[in-house]
Amino acid sequence: MAFTVLFATLPATAGQIEYPQVIHTQYEAVDQKAGGHFVLWSEREKIFYGLDQKLFPGAKYVDITQVTPSVGSITLTYVEVRTVSSTTSDYLYLAGNVRFRVSGMTLKSSNFPAGGGMTPGGQ
Repeated sequence: MAFTVLFATLPATAGQIEYPQVIHTQYEAVDQKAGGHFVLWSEREKIFYGLDQKLFPGAKYVDITQVTPSVGSITLTYVEVRTVSSTTSDYLYLAGNVRFRVSGMTLKSSNFPAGGGMTPGGQ
């Protein structure tokens, strides 16, 4: 006896993406006195915070805003980093592909949709 199963599939349509796309994330150090580690890669350049406390002080918090103005345009990235040894922030303005890694820090806020692991508490 053979069973034939037919699945009716409907074509999926993508929703319209609205521009500008703005992604905002903020991280805070777990230990506010020691700070967290933050490494940013842009093209061939690396920017370090917290690797060696004498040369690269730890980050108290990192606030990242990435903006894609229109379809096909490059992403603009604005980063504010407050170190444990300073009362003023460092500001980085970058264009193009930017990657970063954080450790010793906690995600405090994000506008990512829930369920992707990029919301506070992993919700």
